[in-house]
Amino acid sequence: MTRRLLRLPLPELRIGCSLPIRLEDGRPAMLIRLADGLHAYLDACPHRGSRLIADPAHDKREHRDPYLDATGGLILCHRHQACFEPQQGLCLSGPCTGQRLTALDVTIERPDGSPAQLVLKSRH
Repeated sequence: MTRRLLRLPLPELRIGCSLPIRLEDGRPAMLIRLADGLHAYLDACPHRGSRLIADPAHDKREHRDPYLDATGGLILCHRHQACFEPQQGLCLSGPCTGQRLTALDVTIERPDGSPAQLVLKSRH
């Protein structure tokens, strides 16, 4: 059974960039825009459940993406250096190889012709 986790105005996000978001129940998540569309995952590494996001207090490089590696092609756990492919959330290298991020269903709704809304739902 799916349930709605978040509804918000569709954020402006360039292809190859990510954005931290917070679900209605308070859990942190990430939104990623790729050429094939939007993808969303809980911000929790399957290795130990810690957040994947880069800590801006420890990294002073400007324009660093909060979740994607320097190439923009992989999701990076900045704590454990695990790398995940962004379309399916599969860990390709690191301490949790073969495990997956928890994916969220992403839909865009335009109720009654109003501005686009991003809706995230659980997958089960």
